[in-house]
Amino acid sequence: MNRILILAISLIPILSLSGQSKKELKENKIKSATEWNIKYENGKAVTYKAVYEEFDKYGHSTLKIEYDPGGVVLTKMTSKYDSYKNKVVETEYDALKKKDVKRVSRYNAFNDKTEESEYNSSGVLQKKTTFTYNAAGDKSSEIIYDGSGALLKKTTYTYNTKKMKTGRQTVDKNNIPESGKKWEYEYY
Repeated sequence: MNRILILAISLIPILSLSGQSKKELKENKIKSATEWNIKYENGKAVTYKAVYEEFDKYGHSTLKIEYDPGGVVLTKMTSKYDSYKNKVVETEYDALKKKDVKRVSRYNAFNDKTEESEYNSSGVLQKKTTFTYNAAGDKSSEIIYDGSGALLKKTTYTYNTKKMKTGRQTVDKNNIPESGKKWEYEYY
C-alpha cells in the first residue's frame, strides 16, 4: 500500500501545475490542483504540499498558494478577471520578501491595459503605471509614477511598418536616458 502511495505521489510532479496550459485546464474542467513534493530522509519518503492552485472555467489561476515543507505559507496570489478575461485585481503576499500588495488594472475598449495601480496592505497607493498605444494597437509608452503622482520613469517603444518592435528607450524622472534597446530585422 505504501509503495502504491509513493508511486502515485511521485507521478504528480510529472503532471505539474506549471506544465498545464490554460487550454488543457479549460478542456479538462480543472477547478483546482495540488502539487506534492517528496523528500527522502534516511531512505524514508516524506511528502508535503508544495502548491495549491484554483482556476476559473477559462483556465485562469484565481488562487495560488506555495508552502514550505513545514506547511507554512510562503506566497499567496489571488486574481480576479472581468467578463473579457482581463485580470482586473491581483493580490500578492510573499512572506520571505515581506511583500503584501494589491494591483488593480484598467483596460480600454480594445482590452489593452491602460493603467495598473499598486497598493500596500493598508490600501495606500504605492505606484501607478500608465500605458498608451499607437493607432495600430502597439504599446507606445509605459509611464511609472510613485504614490504621490511624481514621475519615476518613462519607457517608449517604436515599431516599423510591419508592426515589429524596433526600439525601446527608458528615461528617468529628469528625462535622462537609463537604458535602451534596438532591434533590426532581415526579411526574405
